[in-house]
Amino acid sequence: MWVGSAAVCVNDKKQILMIQGKDLVEWAVPSGGLEENESLEDCCVREVKEETGYDVQIIKNSSLRKEKQWEELIIKPTISK
Repeated sequence: MWVGSAAVCVNDKKQILMIQGKDLVEWAVPSGGLEENESLEDCCVREVKEETGYDVQIIKNSSLRKEKQWEELIIKPTISK
């Protein structure tokens, strides 16, 4: 079972921060798996830093839900630089 966070980073111009892996065609929001003893919020902030270099903070949790078929917890906060 995968458990992790995804960040929707929106700037003042309402632009969304997207990332693209060097071998991938698709674009995605920063995301990644939860490390041991880490909260979902801390995971989210860490993944944005690792994948973009930006220091961010969570300003609003836009959704938090549990997917029934995968028992997966997903958090998609709006964060600022």
